[in-house]
Amino acid sequence: MSKRIKLVLLVIGVIISSLHFIQAVELQENGKIIIPDRTIEPIKIDGDLSEAVWSKTPVSKDFMTYVPIYGQVLSKKTEVWMAYDNYNLYFAFKCYDNEPTKIKTSISPRDKISRDDWVAVLLDAMGIKQTSYEFYVNPSGIQLDALNSAVGGWDMAPDFVWESAGKITGEGYQVEIAIPLESIRFKSGKEVQMGILLLRNITRVGTAGTWPEVKPGQTDFNFMATIIYTNLKPRLKLEVLPNFTYNRNVERERTDEWEKDTSQNIGASIKYGITSSITAEATVNPDFSQVESDAFQVEVNRRYPIFYSEKRPFFMEGMEVFDFALISDGMFGLFFEGMMTSAVHTRHIVDPGWAVKLSGVSGKMSFAVLAANDRSEGQARENGINPNQGNDVIWGITRGKYNLGSDNSLGFLYSGRHFQGDKNNVVGIDLKYRFFKNVRLTVSYLSSSTKDSAGAEFKTGNGFNAMLQYLTPHFRFWTAYERYDEDFTLYSAFINRTNISRGMVFIMPDFHMKIKGIPWFRNIQPFLLYSKLHDLGTGMDDTSWRLGAFMNFTRRGLLILGYRNEKEAWLGQLYDQKFFYSWGRIQLFKWLFIIGSFRYGDQIYYGPEEPFLGRGHQFKVELSFQPNIKLNMGVELLHNVLYRKTNHQKFYTVDILNLQTTYHFNKYFFIRGVLRYNDYQKKLLTDLLASFTLIPGTVMHLGYGSLYENKEWQENRWVPGPDTLLNMKNGLFFKVSYLWRIK
Repeated sequence: MSKRIKLVLLVIGVIISSLHFIQAVELQENGKIIIPDRTIEPIKIDGDLSEAVWSKTPVSKDFMTYVPIYGQVLSKKTEVWMAYDNYNLYFAFKCYDNEPTKIKTSISPRDKISRDDWVAVLLDAMGIKQTSYEFYVNPSGIQLDALNSAVGGWDMAPDFVWESAGKITGEGYQVEIAIPLESIRFKSGKEVQMGILLLRNITRVGTAGTWPEVKPGQTDFNFMATIIYTNLKPRLKLEVLPNFTYNRNVERERTDEWEKDTSQNIGASIKYGITSSITAEATVNPDFSQVESDAFQVEVNRRYPIFYSEKRPFFMEGMEVFDFALISDGMFGLFFEGMMTSAVHTRHIVDPGWAVKLSGVSGKMSFAVLAANDRSEGQARENGINPNQGNDVIWGITRGKYNLGSDNSLGFLYSGRHFQGDKNNVVGIDLKYRFFKNVRLTVSYLSSSTKDSAGAEFKTGNGFNAMLQYLTPHFRFWTAYERYDEDFTLYSAFINRTNISRGMVFIMPDFHMKIKGIPWFRNIQPFLLYSKLHDLGTGMDDTSWRLGAFMNFTRRGLLILGYRNEKEAWLGQLYDQKFFYSWGRIQLFKWLFIIGSFRYGDQIYYGPEEPFLGRGHQFKVELSFQPNIKLNMGVELLHNVLYRKTNHQKFYTVDILNLQTTYHFNKYFFIRGVLRYNDYQKKLLTDLLASFTLIPGTVMHLGYGSLYENKEWQENRWVPGPDTLLNMKNGLFFKVSYLWRIK
């Protein structure tokens, strides 16, 4: 073992051992204890609040703002009630608004309500300040749900089964929520303690508030009130999700010849509730199809690949336990992205035939085990013979996380990928600990062992992350460091680069201002970031200075202005680039939301043979039109131009247009049309989708898509053609599944 590894392990060991002598910071205020009513009266989730249990005294007091400024009383009054029975946890909101016609709402797809007014329940069902379920509802009753982890932060991927309804009234709007006990993990017993935080967002004012009040520098878990339920029993026993999919694809082989490919898939997933806090899941011949295509993005001249998030249901639910501490975590990821975005990125499991998962909480330990095969490496090749045809990759990932009190944790990770003679085994530990009220330490270490074929020697490597953050209402400070050896390999990770070490420092004060004559201006947050990257192979250094400011306005308005002065090495040459950039958003009207970005200045061309430092500009604008609550139309335009500095000649131009129109007949059924055009690649993609979702899992989708390309047939092959687009591929897709719960 190298001296460096021994030193890292010694430092981590000292930190861990010192935890016994350092008092964890318990930040919850006294008196925030709620004992809701157990009701025997049936509660109909319709938004009327007509049940007797909602006529009692509400539990909440004043909501206090956290956006854009902390610590002010939310301008609109909000009342909240809570109740429960043997099957559900119930919540009711009454949101007062003296201008109800200006309330922003929509009937939209699930998880697409962030631009509306909404209320939310954040529920730490295990009561251990490590993970919370988040349930958001807009005034029309449309849902958004997520998981929040003390390690990895916010994740919108999971979809839970729960009920909600909303109703706009003359006094504002009302919302009712029912959360089935079988949809959450909790510690059953005579007295069950959970943490709870309530939120409300008012879009046109541009403010959001919570009860109890939250403050910067700490996670939400440290401000949650305690809610006590009595005699809660496990509800989930068995969940079966059969599915059927049909695909019919045709591809143009020659000018007048088409090749057809038809496939059907019948599969099933099973989930069994071992206890109220531990579940086992398995899937055989699973449907991992993607209902919506990824939007076209600028793929030309990228040094690092584009990160696409996981969209397959089996891999989305319960994956928060696999979050591993990295410097990209949380708010810091908005300003600076580490080389490793995720230690467990399940899209690397490309074509699984089966998968199993065991996850849950026992005492202070959260754990998860995932195993799957991947058939992609053993598939037949169109050109040539695959010597590994018929063989599968085997994946195994194990994660454990021990609660050290408050939102602190100590965890371990194992990730393994085995295929024929290839082996990759990685072990790691990570720590998140709050030493003082506003100071939090993040540190992690990974060690990999890899061999590329049978008989080859194992190559070992190490990865290290550390971050210290200090956050107050008026000042933010981060410092971070990461290092990855040349032979460090983690197949389950999304990682851009190894054989580097990098450190950075970031500071950002926060000035709250009231400027006479500019009532829509809220605050300004100037920032300075410095980073230095050392290439362990070439010995060359990259440096970056970033100077800019965040400005917040009403109507969810945000404007970021910045300037970057960077030195970046590419293929043995150091380039000095300077450029300006900006990003902004605003809900300009109730029916119009705008997002835009702009960059102008130097830009490296990352060509493998002839790189150079050019000059150019990038522009992106996204418009979202909502003529009524059922119709939404989106327009996205991307424009990227690069010129050579030497002769000012244009090197390339990229124009991308993404159009999308969605109409909701009700909260369950919608139709959507998508058109995506890439002028650089000369591609046009069209998608039509009809979708019905009763609850997550019980769905029916019918879709049809076409791909058009600028090609022509010459000398017995397809080559780039004239400006006319030719239909090259068509695909029909049908899926139906039904969620069956046996209690």
